[in-house]
Amino acid sequence: MRHDVNTGDERIRAVEQRLAMLIGRREFDAAIRCFEENRDTLMATGAPAGVALHHAAAAHASTGQYPVALQLARTAQHHLSAAGDTLPLAELFVTLGGILRDMGEMKEAERSLRDAESIFRRNDSPEGHCRALNLLAGLYFRQKQYDSSLDTLLDAIEVARSLGDREKIAYMLGNLGRIYTFIGDFAQAEHYLASNVELSEELGQDQDAARAYLSLAYVRMQTDNLDDAEIALDKAHQLLVPTGGPRDEVIYLTYLGELAYRREELDTSHQVLKQALTKAEALGSNTTLIGRVLRHLAEVQFQLDLNRSAIRTVNRAWTILEEAGDSVELGAVTRLKARLVERSSQAKDARGLYREAIQVLGETGVRFEKAEALLAAGQSTLFSNRERLTYLFRAQEIYVRLKLSRRSRLIERLIGSLDSAMETVCDSHRQERETGSTFLTRNERIQEFLAQLPIIAKSDIPVLLTGETGVGKDQMARHYHSLARPDGPFVAINCASVPKSLLESELFGHTKGAFTGAVENKKGLFVAASGGTLFLDEIGDMPLPLQAKLLGVLESRTVTPLGSTKPVPFDVRLVAATNRDLREMVDKGEFRRDLYYRLSGISFAIPPLLERKEDIPLLLEYFLSQSRRASSLVPLPTELLREFLAYSWPGNVRELMNKVKRLDVMSELVAEGDLVELARSIFPGSETEHVQHGSLFERVEQFERELITEALLAAGGNKSQAARLLGIHEATVRTKMKRYGISADLGSVN
Repeated sequence: MRHDVNTGDERIRAVEQRLAMLIGRREFDAAIRCFEENRDTLMATGAPAGVALHHAAAAHASTGQYPVALQLARTAQHHLSAAGDTLPLAELFVTLGGILRDMGEMKEAERSLRDAESIFRRNDSPEGHCRALNLLAGLYFRQKQYDSSLDTLLDAIEVARSLGDREKIAYMLGNLGRIYTFIGDFAQAEHYLASNVELSEELGQDQDAARAYLSLAYVRMQTDNLDDAEIALDKAHQLLVPTGGPRDEVIYLTYLGELAYRREELDTSHQVLKQALTKAEALGSNTTLIGRVLRHLAEVQFQLDLNRSAIRTVNRAWTILEEAGDSVELGAVTRLKARLVERSSQAKDARGLYREAIQVLGETGVRFEKAEALLAAGQSTLFSNRERLTYLFRAQEIYVRLKLSRRSRLIERLIGSLDSAMETVCDSHRQERETGSTFLTRNERIQEFLAQLPIIAKSDIPVLLTGETGVGKDQMARHYHSLARPDGPFVAINCASVPKSLLESELFGHTKGAFTGAVENKKGLFVAASGGTLFLDEIGDMPLPLQAKLLGVLESRTVTPLGSTKPVPFDVRLVAATNRDLREMVDKGEFRRDLYYRLSGISFAIPPLLERKEDIPLLLEYFLSQSRRASSLVPLPTELLREFLAYSWPGNVRELMNKVKRLDVMSELVAEGDLVELARSIFPGSETEHVQHGSLFERVEQFERELITEALLAAGGNKSQAARLLGIHEATVRTKMKRYGISADLGSVN
């Protein structure tokens, strides 16, 4: 519809008002038509056109037309920016942040919302400031940056308090409780949800109070406080009868079914969950809500031995949740599917599903669900006793941290039942070592790579190994050599430990008199390794000029020593390794792109020891067996294994080996039989003994201090590498090191 007005600005304002009215009514298609009818007019410059284009962008975003919405928002930004940091520009940045978020551009979305928050704050607009902070908290949550999400939400609550907006405060208290529930801090979750209930009831917001009661019931079920969970569900139901929608009713029935399941009232649970499924299906097909109901229904069917029904239910849930991208529920369904597949005697598939569930849930950051997957794997007889103990110890570590004593006691009983089988398992591992394998591992990813190595070893394609300091890159290189050139020499050089001025001579050789100090001919490591394997460790520290020469050498298969003009042929298998991110270095111009592609024909990232704790018992037993007095600890006592599994291993396998050496030396000072007690003294305080009091900010600071210290240890004091390990900027590492008094050379607090 065209508006007949006299001047351009008046016409633009009229269109802008029309668009605002249509969007307020949620008539987005009509708003888009209005924009198209007046497109030429709105392409003018100036703030009025910018505001109108902002409305048009919001309308397109509301109908899922994100590329068009983004283009319009950027044009509006150009117009509005000319007037400076105004409130209309801040509102635009809020819309732009939502568009970018829904397009998956999280970093850009964060930048836009931060700009909005800053402008609102500087223009003394607390309502907009609070809104931007709340949206930022949600964005951090999506990115699994839970600490940032909590901090930002607390800031938003402070702003809402300054406004006296109790409705906003109640809403955000509920969000705080739900985030704490998600990460497994159930005590904090209950505190904030109870506050949400109290304030919502005070304000007469029955529906919000009902939803808070539902969340509170869920928390109490996870902590096995079933009677109080029932009270919360009853109160939620009383409030939902007059006010609740069908979705809330489905959630209520789902929790009611879960409560009956936890009380082992399986028939009742089955009946209630089928009722919840019927109501969920009436809301729409294949929604995430349906997937969650199906997950719990399949669990009950499994316990009732309704195997065919359980398989159908779990497969349907899997399809829905995978399409929805709900990683938490999908991981839980994967765990259940593993148990069903195990029951049908498909051992290999079941083991794979258990590991997949642990991996998926580990990536979500939801510790409680990850612990449940670890517990399920630890209960499965498909794994060796050693593997089962590893899973159980990891689960127990989480349960203790979450203060779930009932589950901790369950694991204690399971561990006790496995202790008698430890010696048999150790014997089987010892026999496995005697077969000649030079890279000890139980990690599935590494085993898959090891299985491919015999084929890779038949070609002359370079192998690139990446991973943190101490993960075993040199040992993997030696294992590759044992397959590729077992009768030839294995020659290694650390490119970071040789002065840059001498590295070229070391690699390519030199003739007598080529430079001061060259008193005789030297053939260089490429020629010395001919017929065998050359291992270039820390290749990322090689100077750029030398990288160019290395590329030429690899392409010609000849090397020309310094001071000579005669090329010398060589025949080596090349393995390169680094603890740096070569792709990032290529982007920054710090590593040659052509050399990177040449070296990375076969590339493998060795996981840190923290991500493959299943290797700790195997490696520990091996290193202990090589020691003097400490070898008496094989087979491994459960308490010793517990200490090693609970540690985070910032220095990886190298640190584990060094701790065993330290234990061996210290063992001379104690009486026979005291080595297990001695082992506790070589570890820093247990994570479960960290200070749990003080304000949230004090606890966050303590956590930051520990993370930075561990990262510096893992990076050998290298601040850039520590920053990459933490996923933050190096300047942030330096600032926090100064704040916390952390020494870079030792990675310790002054």
